[in-house]
Amino acid sequence: MPCPYAQLIVDDTKHINDSDDSDNSIVDEVLMTKTAVNGTGNHHQSANEPLNYATYLRTDLLLSALKCLSHTDPLDNNSPPVHDEHFFILIHQVFELWFKQLLFEIDSIRHIFTKSDNVIPSLFNINLRLKRSVKILNILVDQFELLDSMTPIEFLEFRGYLSAGSGFQSLQFRIIEMKLGLTDRFRSSFKTKYFTGTMFKGEQNVELEQAINEESLLIQIERWLETIYENTSFDFLTVFTSSVEHFIEHGKKQKIMNGVAVETAERDVETSKRLFASMIDSSEYQKLLNNNERRISHKAMLAALMISLYHQQPCFQQAYQMLGLLMDVDALMASWRYKHMLMVQRQIGRKPGTGGTGGFSYLQQTIT
Repeated sequence: MPCPYAQLIVDDTKHINDSDDSDNSIVDEVLMTKTAVNGTGNHHQSANEPLNYATYLRTDLLLSALKCLSHTDPLDNNSPPVHDEHFFILIHQVFELWFKQLLFEIDSIRHIFTKSDNVIPSLFNINLRLKRSVKILNILVDQFELLDSMTPIEFLEFRGYLSAGSGFQSLQFRIIEMKLGLTDRFRSSFKTKYFTGTMFKGEQNVELEQAINEESLLIQIERWLETIYENTSFDFLTVFTSSVEHFIEHGKKQKIMNGVAVETAERDVETSKRLFASMIDSSEYQKLLNNNERRISHKAMLAALMISLYHQQPCFQQAYQMLGLLMDVDALMASWRYKHMLMVQRQIGRKPGTGGTGGFSYLQQTIT
């Protein structure tokens, strides 16, 4: 199939060539910047200088953002900074840059769910962005190996200069949590009011409040799954229930044939039926929701189960891939927290964190 945009490109190129009656073409003008910033200084270049690597990436601003606060001699402000502080700051700035890209990907996916009730045509693009998010999270997890190259003694040489500064205060990470769907119901400590009322002020607080008030990706996915379940052309729950009951009874017969006592086999069957009932019975499932043992509605869970069981059907292939990628994101967020906790324990033990938290004990709560 020919590219539908090919003719547009040809037409645009022809237009540019036809209208080029001077030494400088329109394409050249696009590459000019009126106030291009010199990447090696703070002055502005001439109006007709082509855009280059440094001005496009604004490397002057990016690289000048790293400012060390420590001194090898605490009594001499002119002494050089502690060597490892440069590394420590850079690693965390890179964290923030990747957080920024994660938010960009999450927002783009949320926008797709917001603008249309039918996201099936967009599932391919959603999956591409989720795959990128998964790769970014893998990089973030692996970055802790770089931090492991700094010993606790080397960290203590400049830790005092951090004052109350802490990774706990990362606004972007808090917004990622909110936009993915972490709510106060699932926080064991430091509820949202602490972030909005104590930690973040001014524009940061406004930005966080906006993220809190927006629909999270979890809510959007839940609603989409409910729609899929309601629009299914067959009674999935009845078919699934019948299959599971047959499977349980077959398992009972197999155990008895293999010499397991009848009473034991029947007891195992009753246990299996209770577990199964907690999944298919809406009232039993609601109890799990109320106890924070489940995150999505009964209908949404059944839809996810249906997609998983029938994932080879063309209509469910992209949806199944999306659910798998969302689980990858969830697992990697948990892995990032765990690696962070281990790194903190290694660097400062069980001392309080610089941001006012319990340090290791607080981080331990976030992964349980």
